Amino acid sequence: MLVVDDANDLRFVVRETLERSGRFSVVGEAADGAEAVRLAGELQPDVVLLDLDMPGVSGLDALPGLRVAVPDAKVVILSGLPRERMEAVTREAGAVGYLEKGTPARRLVDELVILAGLLDTVEGGLAERRLTLDPESQAPRAARRFADETLRRWDCGGTLDTVELLVSELVTNAVIHARSTADVAVVLHRDSIRVEVGDTSDVMPKPRTAAANEPSGRGLELVAKLATAWGVEQRDDGGKVVWFEVPRLDDSDTVLIR
Repeated sequence: MLVVDDANDLRFVVRETLERSGRFSVVGEAADGAEAVRLAGELQPDVVLLDLDMPGVSGLDALPGLRVAVPDAKVVILSGLPRERMEAVTREAGAVGYLEKGTPARRLVDELVILAGLLDTVEGGLAERRLTLDPESQAPRAARRFADETLRRWDCGGTLDTVELLVSELVTNAVIHARSTADVAVVLHRDSIRVEVGDTSDVMPKPRTAAANEPSGRGLELVAKLATAWGVEQRDDGGKVVWFEVPRLDDSDTVLIR
């Protein structure tokens, strides 16, 4: 990665964020477009992260030179200028994507991985973890632990309480009421967390309002109230998958310096 920006503090934040992720190595930094073209020719980076508004040679003016100096590199714009104004112009000049400097630092890596074509996404997701639980009374607790570990690993603890509650309810439905194993999947998307619980029963669940004195029966009612989206899908091999989505809230939404 070659990082190009006239602000020393932003280059520092970007370098630290990228290198801590373990997915990128920053091979050089440039403070203007002319230096970017020169360094790109010398270093031959795989990705150039390019600011637009710089003194001297701007990022937009440097794009043609970068395309000649490193024709196989992916150029991604990271700019404080509004995306709706500049994205089309920069793509026509050879950039593969456009990020605004308000992007939270933790999401910068995910976005770059996608824009640089370095990740084969899973049904549009950034990452996925799966677990199969036997039909026993401890399965809901194991599902909560699995969700906790997964979301903390991804630094997405902001919605942990909601995910733990809902996955526990769905796993309870699978192992207690459907008397089935529970196939649990947690999928990380750019802006959401999707949780799926599959079982072998063909009976499609329906939300209902449990009476005040009923100890159970509120699982789907809670899902409908707390999730931003949810649904039920039949599996090709029989059974069904109940899924829900909640917003992705990172543990620390540090915003890149504008």
